[in-house]
Amino acid sequence: MAEAIHHEIHAPLEALDATAAPPALTPTRPRSADASRPAPLEPGSPTTPQIPSPWKRSAGGLGEKWCDKVERVRSSSPYGTLPGWSLKPVIIKAGDNCRQELLAIQLTQQFRQIYRESGLPLWIRPFEVIAQSTTSAFIEAVTDAPSIHAIKSRAPRGTSLRQHFEARFGAPGQPRFRQAQRNFVESLAGYSILTYILQVKDRHNGNILLHDDGHLIHIDFNFMLSTSPGGINFESSPFKLTREYLEVMDSDDTGAASEAFNYYKVLCIQGYLSVRKHAERIVQLVEMMSASGCPCFKAGPKVLQNLRRRFNMECTEEQCVEIMLGLISDSMDAWCTRQYDFYQRVLNGIL
Repeated sequence: MAEAIHHEIHAPLEALDATAAPPALTPTRPRSADASRPAPLEPGSPTTPQIPSPWKRSAGGLGEKWCDKVERVRSSSPYGTLPGWSLKPVIIKAGDNCRQELLAIQLTQQFRQIYRESGLPLWIRPFEVIAQSTTSAFIEAVTDAPSIHAIKSRAPRGTSLRQHFEARFGAPGQPRFRQAQRNFVESLAGYSILTYILQVKDRHNGNILLHDDGHLIHIDFNFMLSTSPGGINFESSPFKLTREYLEVMDSDDTGAASEAFNYYKVLCIQGYLSVRKHAERIVQLVEMMSASGCPCFKAGPKVLQNLRRRFNMECTEEQCVEIMLGLISDSMDAWCTRQYDFYQRVLNGIL
């Protein structure tokens, strides 16, 4: 996750792991030319000590497992035996209005609560944000969940998300693959509704994580409600539903029917109808922050007006079903989504 910390203060793809094990000492020639001393070992020789690189992900899913890291650090900590000991991964974000990030997480928590109250299996993952000032905050790092960009950058060139699923979870039809596919669908549907209602933008593959169990997780809410990168609403599709997502659901860019894709559509409809019933909970939370000066409110009163409009409160449930099916159709392999991903790939190298 470290590569998606912030647009202006990117960490390297292999972020420095401050908790990595200390490297072993490499034998070197002493200053004095003492023939009795052993000569330095040549790099790559069989007896050369293997020095573990500290340049590895501390919280993502491509390096050391988080549970293994916790146990390793616990065993070396003088406080590891205390009952209250724990290890918390955090990133420090600075330079943006971090109250907006906090608002986004509070809204995400509301969406998750609504899904749970409705008994729906929709899945989203809020994370903790502690704002230190208007422009800095501690943000919980999501463990064992690299970005899709990180996955693609470490896979053979041209590897699709479907191929990654098959390589990681086994052949289609196998229990492991089916469970990961189900997790993917339930999280994709949950975030599709959230990103549409809140108009979350900048949804490139550096801001979307894929957990080791198949769940998608969205991070970085710098652009939402009324803002978009560069002030141009290039991501004009209702939400991100790429060809690769459709392939993971056994479908294609035409929306061919499949069990997983049908399940996705049902979840989107049920989730949207449930969120509509609690629209005021979402609207009131946004309204309370409307005078905060957060960038997402730069459009003024139109922010709340447009937010209410997306709930379609004047429509019947039957009409809302058709509206959601239309949103899905408009989002499938949308041209603007493909072009935005292409733009990020060319400009920032995000795969």
